[in-house]
Amino acid sequence: MDVRGKTIVLIGRFEGFRQDEAQRRLEELGARVTGSVTSRTQLVFVDSPRYNEGRKLQEARRRNLPIFDDKALRALLADEDESDHRGEPQAGAVWDLVALRTRLLKLEREQGITEEHRAATREVREEHGAILRHPYGHKAEINDYALSPCGRYLATGTVTGDDYGGALQIWEMATGRCVNVIGIQGGIGRPGYERSIQWSADSRRIGLAYNTHLLGAFDPFSPYLGSVTLAECMITDGAPRPVPWALAPDGRRVFVNSGSPCEVGGCIVPLDSGELTWTSRDATPAHPFLLAERLREDLRTEEMDAHDGVTLQADGWVRWSRDGTRLQARGESRGQAEAFVIDVASGQVSWLARIGELAVWSPDDRLLVHYDEGLRFLDAVTGKPNGKETGHQGVSALQWGTRGDVPRLAALVGEGNASGTQPGVLIYDEDRFRYRLDVTPVEEGMVYADSWAWAPSGDAGAWLTADGRAEVWALNGDEPQRLRTLDVPPEAAVLVWGADDVLVAMSPTSLRFLQAGSGEILGDFTFLHKPRLPKPLGNNYWFFEKRHFAPDDAAWCALFEEGVVIAPDGRGRESLEAVLAWTVDERLAWPVRWGELDVVPDPRSAGKALGDAPDGEWLRSYWDTL
Repeated sequence: MDVRGKTIVLIGRFEGFRQDEAQRRLEELGARVTGSVTSRTQLVFVDSPRYNEGRKLQEARRRNLPIFDDKALRALLADEDESDHRGEPQAGAVWDLVALRTRLLKLEREQGITEEHRAATREVREEHGAILRHPYGHKAEINDYALSPCGRYLATGTVTGDDYGGALQIWEMATGRCVNVIGIQGGIGRPGYERSIQWSADSRRIGLAYNTHLLGAFDPFSPYLGSVTLAECMITDGAPRPVPWALAPDGRRVFVNSGSPCEVGGCIVPLDSGELTWTSRDATPAHPFLLAERLREDLRTEEMDAHDGVTLQADGWVRWSRDGTRLQARGESRGQAEAFVIDVASGQVSWLARIGELAVWSPDDRLLVHYDEGLRFLDAVTGKPNGKETGHQGVSALQWGTRGDVPRLAALVGEGNASGTQPGVLIYDEDRFRYRLDVTPVEEGMVYADSWAWAPSGDAGAWLTADGRAEVWALNGDEPQRLRTLDVPPEAAVLVWGADDVLVAMSPTSLRFLQAGSGEILGDFTFLHKPRLPKPLGNNYWFFEKRHFAPDDAAWCALFEEGVVIAPDGRGRESLEAVLAWTVDERLAWPVRWGELDVVPDPRSAGKALGDAPDGEWLRSYWDTL
């Protein structure tokens, strides 16, 4: 959080340091600390916003000032947050295990599972603290997803289930296994709203829109049973649905299209650590979290001059540029579809242009393409047309990729489109048309961008087709070449192509991880099964609830992280090995088939198999109460 030049008031007694010490350190950071809340106050830090009801806090609320908690102050003064102690997503010991796993996979293909595999698995469990994990954390349909910028992890999220809780699941692409499950109170996003999950550029923090109107930063690799929320803000005054927002590349700031007294709508607030409560729409227009109070004269409309309260809003979509200096947005707040860029430093709009309803920025921030009776390309820095237009009709979705330093565009045309255009995929290098793929998409009429996936290299692409499969195409020659066709789950509507050449086909209730080069299935999961048989650990003890999982409709199973699974229907190890994983540091999956797995028929047997583990002693004593 940047506090240079800002006037701050500290309220209450902060555990761990005196108020005068906090004042001195804030002043060293360039802030001005005062004792009273006045019209000049810009930020307030409170020891306990929920319980402190003193006059200073009441005055801060009356003036609608941003109120941060003590956790935010502590992180600011320490210049750190919890995620800094976790390192890169795959570094150190985890990186060494990735290399070992790769070597052992090669050995398995050549010689089968050997004693070396078993010895390595014992070491992973004993020395690295691996725990056994099942992937069935979602209790509702998958509502949103996001691939990490490094391409190694997929995040999937759900809205609320029966317990008013949703779930964020982190999947390792290379193995097709779930490596972490984080419960999210109030659920993630809402059906029909995009981008409720956003990663930071370094893949170390993840932003969520959750519990209807909250935004927060989380540690996607949080330790088991550890703290996961890094920061949280509530600035939309209890809005009944998510609003457009964008996590900054550093994961420590967020733009929110919230209410605003300014003509350039929205605000940019810190998301470093702790909690922030603020209603931006009632703030003073000059507040540093807000954008320009008045839009540039050459961009104003007659309506803005004639009526107060008309603002330019990113009410359609918004993202940050890669360097974090610009916001790229589209909206219809002034009665027409417009694209515009906001300079973050000044809060002023750099350029604005009318566009068609369909528009996307290229990954390198150099081009904006939109569809308006044909594809039209704009210079994303100036907003001016670059002179390139195409007569291609019927386009209903656009998806950018990158090949080297060249952005590549896939323009998707659905069957039965209003223009009567032949369905297929139009491929462009930057704004230059390359070729057409004559394939029929999975949907009729409107086609969604998520049904196409670019390979990370940009040399290939994949598309869901009308026959319920995914076609993989090579796009690195003079002509496109169909390489192979892959089977995908029924109702799959999303393709994601990540690191290690892994494709994911996704539906609201299923995930399938495939090797794009061979078609090998790495992981295949269907959620929301409801077996009629009773749960092996019953329903009386809440602390056993998360141990239950249903890989199919046959029966409930129960898992213990020490390596014991209750399977009442007598299923064998192989079916369980296909879905379970040993996980290390909530970011690496290790094959279960390489080591021991105790599969038992009932809780009493599980108690014996668990030995001295806490659950083992409990089950041996109270198994008959289940």
